[in-house]
Amino acid sequence: MAENRRDIPIKMGDFSVIDTEFSSIRERFDAEMRKMEEEMSKFRSELMNRESNNFFRSTTRYLSCSMRHIRLA
Repeated sequence: MAENRRDIPIKMGDFSVIDTEFSSIRERFDAEMRKMEEEMSKFRSELMNRESNNFFRSTTRYLSCSMRHIRLA
């Protein structure tokens, strides 16, 4: 049987499709993580502000009630 063999020219380069795709995935992942960290920081800040406002409101109420009791006594 005669073999039908053809040589296919291949151009060698310094890049790999796998490396390029992995780099692209890593860049997207890093961007998504940065976005997530920004969202978490914003959420944490809003939560701290809300908690501090509730604390000061409850402290103010407690102090105003205490002051009423002091005046009545």
